[in-house]
Amino acid sequence: MPTGPNSNPSDDTVIRAAALMGSLMIGFVGSLLLIAFFWLLFAATSIDERLAAWLGLGAKTAWHFSRASGMVAYLLLTLSTVWGLLLTTKIIKESVPPVLSLAMHNILSWAAIGMTGLHMTALLFDSYYTYRIVDLLVPFIGPYRPQWVALGMIGMYLMILTSLSFSWRKRMGQKWWRRLHYLTYVAFALVTLHGFLAGTDSSNPGMRLLYLVSGLLVLALTNYRLIASDRQRNRQRR
Repeated sequence: MPTGPNSNPSDDTVIRAAALMGSLMIGFVGSLLLIAFFWLLFAATSIDERLAAWLGLGAKTAWHFSRASGMVAYLLLTLSTVWGLLLTTKIIKESVPPVLSLAMHNILSWAAIGMTGLHMTALLFDSYYTYRIVDLLVPFIGPYRPQWVALGMIGMYLMILTSLSFSWRKRMGQKWWRRLHYLTYVAFALVTLHGFLAGTDSSNPGMRLLYLVSGLLVLALTNYRLIASDRQRNRQRR
C-alpha cells in the first residue's frame, strides 16, 4: 500500500498486519468447519450415508453441517471470550499492539456470529425437523427443544449487541462500554447451556470435555482478572 504525504508508515504496517490476521482467521475458521463436519460425518453415519453425503445427496447433510458449524461457532465464541479476558493482561499488552489486539477480539466475535448464522440457516434444509425462518429468529417457538434452543438465540442476540458495541465505544465512553461488554459472560453461559441441553452431541464425551474445558478456562481467567484488578487498585491507593 503506497504511503501518502500525511500517512504514517506504522499505520500501514498495522493495516497490513490486520489484513493478514483477517485472512488467517478466515482460513482457520474454514478449516475448523471442515474438520468438524467430516468428523461428525464419519463418526455418526454408515458407509452408504457417508458416500451419499460426499455426493451432496445425503438426507442428513444439512443436519451434520448445522452441528459442525455450531461446534465451530462455540469454539470461536470461547476464543473471543478468552481473548477479551486476556486483553488487559501483560501477556497481550507486551506482545500485541493495542489496535491489533482489539481487532482480533472483534474479528473473533463476528466470526462466531457468522458461523452461528450458518448453524441456523442449515436447519432450514433439514429433512427431519421443519424449520421456518421465524422459528430461527423468535425464541421458544421452534419444533425441537424450544426452551433450550431459545437460550442459544438469546445468546446470539447478546453476541451481536456486544460486537456492535465496538462501533459505539467512543460515543458510549469506556466505562459504559465495559459495562455493556459484561453481557459477553451472559452470552457465553447461555450458549454453553444451549449446546449442552439442546445439542444432539452433548452426550459425546468429546463434546462434554469441550464444554467443561471452555467453561473452566473462562472461569479461571475471570478470577485471574478480578484478582489482578484488586491488586492494581490496592497499589494505586498506596
